[in-house]
Formats: sequence, structure tokens, C-alpha cells
Amino acid sequence: MGADRLGVEGGDLAGATVAASRPENTAAGQKALREKLTAKAVTLVPLLRAKAAEIEGEGRIPEEVLAAIDAAQLFRLRTPARFGGFEADIRAYMDVVTELGRGCGSTSWVAFISIATVWIAALFPDEAQREVFAGNPDVRFMGALGMTARARAADGGFILDGKWAYASHCLHAHWAVLSAPLPQGDAVVPSILLVPMPDLAIEDSWHVVGMRGTGSHTVIAKEIFVPAHRALPTETLAQGRSPRTSRDEFVYRESFVPTAIIAVAAPVLGLAQAALDLTLDRVNKSPKSIAYSFYNDLRKAPSMQRELAEAATLIETAILHVRRWCDDIADAARAGEELPFTKRAQMRMDLGYAMARCREAVGLLLNVQGASAFAESNPIQRVWRDLEMASRHGLLAGEIPQEIYGRALVGNFEPLSPLV
Repeated sequence: MGADRLGVEGGDLAGATVAASRPENTAAGQKALREKLTAKAVTLVPLLRAKAAEIEGEGRIPEEVLAAIDAAQLFRLRTPARFGGFEADIRAYMDVVTELGRGCGSTSWVAFISIATVWIAALFPDEAQREVFAGNPDVRFMGALGMTARARAADGGFILDGKWAYASHCLHAHWAVLSAPLPQGDAVVPSILLVPMPDLAIEDSWHVVGMRGTGSHTVIAKEIFVPAHRALPTETLAQGRSPRTSRDEFVYRESFVPTAIIAVAAPVLGLAQAALDLTLDRVNKSPKSIAYSFYNDLRKAPSMQRELAEAATLIETAILHVRRWCDDIADAARAGEELPFTKRAQMRMDLGYAMARCREAVGLLLNVQGASAFAESNPIQRVWRDLEMASRHGLLAGEIPQEIYGRALVGNFEPLSPLV
């Protein structure tokens, strides 16, 4: 079985020529777009905060919130302009989804999943893109990329059977991005597939202490047919190649692995900012004393001032690290360049570092609020639980990236992970 069955017709994104005349492709155009979309996200924060407890309790995003995101057109942030989307770059994505995280961690997470996987869908052949986007630029996606399924060849495609856990956003998605090993001759090829949600069943399996509203249940495929044009080898995408024919859309030339990984950080950055917002609001509106001391207003205590200052600086440090890498990814795509291995390794390291700084910052903010921070009526306890869980996602953990970057610094490029 040749590459044609997997939908690969050739074409190298890194070799494409960017049409600078398109506003979507200029740095100034993307900056204006980013500011416009971020402003829309800002207006949603009060609603998300008001609904966060309900979202956690119900284990899903209510229709009112989904409708508000739709009305702000944020689900189309990474949809190609050809289909009515904004075709925004990874930096615009980061700022928008981070802002949603200031309102609700679960909502930010499902927005991350949907918007990030829309970008993946836009790398597929034109026929698949038309099926997904035509008539619905606000199409919503879920993603589950564990290799836990089986597939066999069929006329014109594959028969898929299996299940995928941690399928965030499966309750509200129209389409799914899934992974599976697909047969190619005598070998099997790890691949990514696009599957309509009506083809899948959902098994209730998401019972956790954080990010409860993401509805990250298990999805199940029972002998479903996936046409060849909706399947792509993971290696093809990792190498920056795509069968798409539109070559003047620089956003879809962003390096696949760094872009897919850094997208996970956005909700965590938003949650850390939410913790700071909530703490400052609490101590400024209702100043409290420090137990077992003569301070009747904790704001007057140098120790509290230092913890607030350090927490704010740690969060800003994390944000600056992530934004810098988003800008580097977008700039390289605009220039038609790939990030070298050492830079990609450094990005993995910096992401893990940034997530650790967010956890450290929230710990300091809990100190400032004291034991009352853990009252069920205090929203910071939900932010803390959400952040502690989200920041430990496998793509954000810092231990292996430390080894990868350390090896790269001394010229040892022996692989430790396929995701660099």
C-alpha cells in the first residue's frame, strides 16, 4: 500500500512562498488581528467566572457559554480565511485562549483543544478541508492522540476500531482528531485521522478533581470507515509537509510539533493570572487580618507584599517565555524556515519551566489568602485544582525536556522523545 492511501500527495510547507500581500501573512496584520480577538475574549471573562462553578458541577460547558464564544467568533480563530475564518497565528491563539483561562479553566481547555485541532485539520487535503469547514467556519473539534486503536485497510480508506481516553471537548465537538496505526504495505504507520463525532460513541469516564468541566471522557469507534483523504501519517506533518494545495497561508507552515505542544500551555497561563486577579480582588476589597499577629490588614505586611510581588513576577516570567516562543514559531513560518533541533529542545525546556513557575506562583497566592483559600465558596481553590492538573499534562512536564535540552547543549542528539 503506497502513500496515496494515506492521503499524501506531496508538497513541502517549508518550501512554500508566502504571499506578503495577504493581510493574514504580515506581522502588522496579525498584530491587529490578535488585539481584536483578544479584546473579544476579555469581554467573555465575567461570564466565564460567573459560570465556572456550574461548569465544574455539571461536568460540561453550558450552551450559554458555547453560544457566547460562537458569537465572539473565537472558535474560527485558526480556521482558514478561505472558509470564513480568521487564520490567526499561534501568538494570537495564545493570547486569546490565555484570556479565556482567566475566566474558567475548563472553558479555556476546550477552546484550546478545539482551536488547536482546527489548525491540524487545515493541514489535510483540500477534500477533507471542504468536508470540515465549508459552511461552518466555527466548527468545533475534540482531540485524542493516543495510539490505542486498530485499523485495517478497506477500499478507499480504512476500517477503524478502538477507544481513546481523555477525549477533551467530546461532548460539544462536531469532529474529532484521532490517532491510530494504519497499515501501509507490510508496516503500520502512526497517523492522524479526522472523524465526524456522530460516528463515535462516548463512554462516561471523566471523574477527576480538576478540569472537571472539560468532559474529557472516552470516545469509541466501532468498525467505522475513514476515507483515505481524512488520514495523514504523523511523520508527514512532523516533517512540515502537507497535501494541501493553498501555499500562501503561512499560518499552516508553523512547525507542527512545537505548535502542537505550545498550544497546551495557554489555559495554564490564564489560570495563573486568574489566581492573581482573584487574590488581589479579595485582599483589596475586603482587607483581612493576619491570624495570630497584630496586622489588621495583610496589605501592610512586608511579608505579604513580597509574596504578592514574587507571584506576579513568576507569572509574568512564564507568560514572557511562552509568548516569545509563539513569536519565534510564527516568524519562522512567515520566513519559510524551520526551527533547528536545539531551539525546539529549548522550547520544550522553557515550557516545563514556565509551568513550574505558574504552580509556584499560585502556591504563594494561596499563602496570602491563607486557609480560607480552600473554602468551597472561594473560587481560587478551583483555579488551584485546575492548574495543578493541567500543568502536569504530558506535553508540559519538565523532566524529560530537561534531559533533551541538556543533551542538545552538548551535541548529543540521541532521541528521547518523538515530540521535539
